[in-house]
Amino acid sequence: MADQESSSSSRLARFLSLLLSPPTVALGAVVAFAFYSPIGSGLLVNWQSFLLGLVFVVVGPVMPLSFMVARGKMTFDVKNRRDRPVLYFAAIIVYGLGALLAWIFQNFSMAFIAAAYVGVTSAIALTSLFWKVSAHTAGVAGPVTALIWVYGLIATPFLLLTCVVGWARWRQALHTVAQLVGGVIIAMFVTGSVYWFLWGLLSFL
Repeated sequence: MADQESSSSSRLARFLSLLLSPPTVALGAVVAFAFYSPIGSGLLVNWQSFLLGLVFVVVGPVMPLSFMVARGKMTFDVKNRRDRPVLYFAAIIVYGLGALLAWIFQNFSMAFIAAAYVGVTSAIALTSLFWKVSAHTAGVAGPVTALIWVYGLIATPFLLLTCVVGWARWRQALHTVAQLVGGVIIAMFVTGSVYWFLWGLLSFL
C-alpha cells in the first residue's frame, strides 16, 4: 500500500511539474496581457499582441532546450547545472528581442513581461553558476508577480501555484526547499523591480 501511494505521489508530482512548467505559466500570462491588458496593446490588435508574446515569451525561449532534448543530449529537467548557462543565454536573447519589438509597437504590457523575463532569467543564470536554484518556481513566481502588479490583489491567489510546483519539484528530488524558495524570492524581487521601473517610466512617455 505504501509503495502504491508513493508511486501515485510521484506520478502526480511529474504531472504537476509538467502542467506548471515555465512555458505553460508564461502562456497564461501572455493571454492575460494580450487580451485583458488595462493599458491596451498599443499599435497592435489583441491577436497580434498574443502572437508576439507566443513567439518571444512562450515558444522561442525554450526552442534550444527542445532541440537538445529531441537530439537526446539532455532532458527537460536539465539536471546538469553546467548545461544551463547556454540555454539561459539563448532565452535571454529571445526575451530581449520580444521586449524590443513590443516596445517599438507601443505594446507595453508585452514589453514589460518580456523585460521581466530578461531580468529574472539573467538573475537565475548568474545564480546557477554557483547554486542550482529552481527555474520552475521562478517561472511561476515571476509571472504571478507581474499579474499582481498589473491587476492588483485579485491575482494573489495564483501565488499558491508556487507552493504546488515547489512540492512537485521537491517530491521528484530535483531541488531542495532552499533552492525552491530561492527561485521564488529572486523572481518576485526582480519582476517587481522591473515593473516598478518600467511602469514609472511609462508615466513620463
